[in-house]
Amino acid sequence: MNIQDEVTYWAYATGWRIVRALPEKQAYGLFDRFADQAWRRRGKGVVQLEKNLRRVLPDATDAQIREVSHEGMRSYLRYWCDAFRLPSWSPEEITHRHRAVNAHHLEDALAAGHGAVFAVPHAGNYDLTGAWASIHFAQVISVAERLKPERLYEEFLDFRRTLGMKILPHAGAEGVFDQLVDLVRDNGLLALLADRDLSRNGVQVEFFGEPAKMPIGPAAISLLTGAPMLATALYYQGPRAHVHVFAPVEKPAGDWTSSKRFDEDFIEAAHILTQSMADQLAEGIATHPQHWHMLQPVFLADLDPRRRQ
Repeated sequence: MNIQDEVTYWAYATGWRIVRALPEKQAYGLFDRFADQAWRRRGKGVVQLEKNLRRVLPDATDAQIREVSHEGMRSYLRYWCDAFRLPSWSPEEITHRHRAVNAHHLEDALAAGHGAVFAVPHAGNYDLTGAWASIHFAQVISVAERLKPERLYEEFLDFRRTLGMKILPHAGAEGVFDQLVDLVRDNGLLALLADRDLSRNGVQVEFFGEPAKMPIGPAAISLLTGAPMLATALYYQGPRAHVHVFAPVEKPAGDWTSSKRFDEDFIEAAHILTQSMADQLAEGIATHPQHWHMLQPVFLADLDPRRRQ
């Protein structure tokens, strides 16, 4: 581990311990100040957030975009304060701090026995929603992007596992996709961040009227397993994190569970399903734009030319 990695690890590790020990009002006040400072500096992440918000709010003035990005940074840092404190919350406290709209869609999916694919945006608090769902429905299965340093990555794996989730690595392990398919076929609840492509294998969709790249994995797993895809909106409202579960995304006609994986027809069906998922994610983000924590490029116009291809 180099010096920079060592500093990064100890910064996060110290934060986990100190922030958990602070009184609640003091902890969240501290993170509000962090958010305000980052917003005023208007670094690379804030600039990109505002570029993304321009697509969501095309008629907004520059001042209005700045106001929403300020709220967005406070929401984002609130997520981080939650993350540092979450491991010390009991199941009862997690339930108290979370609300769900249309949770019956998730209940119906699991009752049918085919599993469910939860498509979630980088918004609100997806970790708290995962912990809530693991308590009340089924163990949430998800995938973690590998981080540097490795010790920090292991800390994040442990963090999400303490919340009751089953976490697989995003890269560096063979057969992860097949494991996910098998777990969902066993009536598993798979939750995947779906509004940004972390690989180079995503598909192009229309998102807020512009081309963007999104992962094809959620749609492919939904088709192969027969599990419904449930897109969500995540946001904060008052003292609680919320999840709004949309009705199952309509699939292209046909029995895709017995299809040859990744042939031309299957890829086309997965692409269509991904576009429908993107439309529902956009609806949720447009309703709560101040809680979309997308500080990275999503739209093709903002991507490095090598990633566009």
